[in-house]
Amino acid sequence: MSLKFLVSIALVLAASAASSPAIAQTVSEKGMGSATYGWRLSPADRQAAIQKAEMNAIERYVADTDAARSRIFDEKRGELATHVGDYILGTTVIDEQTDKSTKSYNVVIRADINGTRLLNDLGGGSSSSTDMAKQQHAMLTFLFVARSQASVQSFDAKVYKRADVDSSSAKKAREGESIKAASVGTSDNLDEHSSIAVTTGGSTTRKADKVEWTINPASEINTVMTGKFADAGYDVIEADQVEGASNGLLNIQAVQDAYSHGNDLPPAMARNATQGVRTAGIGLFALGTLDVGMQDVDPVSGNTRVFVTVTGKVYDVSGRFARTLSSVGPVQFAGLGPDATVARTNALKNAAQMAAQQMVDELTNKGVH
Repeated sequence: MSLKFLVSIALVLAASAASSPAIAQTVSEKGMGSATYGWRLSPADRQAAIQKAEMNAIERYVADTDAARSRIFDEKRGELATHVGDYILGTTVIDEQTDKSTKSYNVVIRADINGTRLLNDLGGGSSSSTDMAKQQHAMLTFLFVARSQASVQSFDAKVYKRADVDSSSAKKAREGESIKAASVGTSDNLDEHSSIAVTTGGSTTRKADKVEWTINPASEINTVMTGKFADAGYDVIEADQVEGASNGLLNIQAVQDAYSHGNDLPPAMARNATQGVRTAGIGLFALGTLDVGMQDVDPVSGNTRVFVTVTGKVYDVSGRFARTLSSVGPVQFAGLGPDATVARTNALKNAAQMAAQQMVDELTNKGVH
């Protein structure tokens, strides 16, 4: 087998690994556990401590995802502890200590966690897929705008200087008299003194940068988010279909134009958009942005790396006023690839998938299905 062939295989595997979503990877996490024993430390006592350490590793991993999934984990802790081995692919003991004075055994491990299975189980909440199918599904539409910086205009600081001048003067008269043998003389003197006091001050005003955005194609976002919301049991309606049934209140192009100049929609446009979704008969509306950052080099793999910052909310628009049910961000997700195009695509997919999952977890935690 030639060296050239081996290098080709290595490059293909590296590119495949870089293009895979972060949540589909096996994750490695430390965990700590302890157990007390009687006369002597038995294999069962040692295994009980290791299982506690594995559970601790899983909890550490879940804590780094999002708050909604952490709450679901707390609710299902007892259930997960009974079959923690289902999520552990391998365990390595890093350190272990036995304290004979207290009859306790402490262990530190590194566990390889099946992140995909664990997050899928936690994301599903308490309802099984069969139960979900029997429920009346909530209708949901979403409009997430992907954008990258086209230009950034910076402004010089405006400096204002002020000087206050206070002048004063004083006069003092003096009279004198001299007597000589044959005459008497007088004299008058006038002393005048003036002073000037100068007080200086000022201020510096700085203006925020003006950022113009370029709207990017959102096909990757739509595919990923539609899949995530649909898998969670929601009836997902494409935004362009909702636009046609909104009596002109939801204007996708206007929303994109607004996000190309700033981070918030004008109040009237935001109100019209939510009312338009309600007019179309949709109860849930997810709205937000995915901002593509500048590329750099990943220090570990050497691949091109791109970060995407996500900000978004899910609104309940079924009533007179839109209510915020869930929010995400601003939070960053990274994507790797052999070049900037692949890294950007992977970053958008990862960001869309994780953002949708977090919103689903929040909705599930609130009982909105």
